[in-house]
Amino acid sequence: MADATTGEVRAVLERKATALKERSAAKLLELLEAEFVYVTASGRRLRRDAYVENGTGPHGLRFQSQEIEGLDVADFGDVAIATLILHDRFESAGQNVSETYRSFCVFRRHGSAWLWAGGQTCVAGRAPGPS
Repeated sequence: MADATTGEVRAVLERKATALKERSAAKLLELLEAEFVYVTASGRRLRRDAYVENGTGPHGLRFQSQEIEGLDVADFGDVAIATLILHDRFESAGQNVSETYRSFCVFRRHGSAWLWAGGQTCVAGRAPGPS
């Protein structure tokens, strides 16, 4: 079951990467829970519409590529938690960015499909300070 879930979650993440590269808000929205929430590597908290605008809108990031590495998925039935490394190449405010991120994503099962419910990303190699 865990292997099947890992494959299904990977497919959602790959569809997300494709939607970002294609700047397709419609394709990205298909993958996100209505109450989606995400914390970016810069610490910004984005709800679903803001995340979609940031990734596909005219003033948002322009992704060239997003590669997934080291995907590990824990399946809790109707919820799955994924940790992974993302290798991103994108343009932000006219600057080309190539960065590696550590990401934590939560997915919720809807029938036979998974939707991305939320997560958090940080630049790989930078551990957060104690709370």
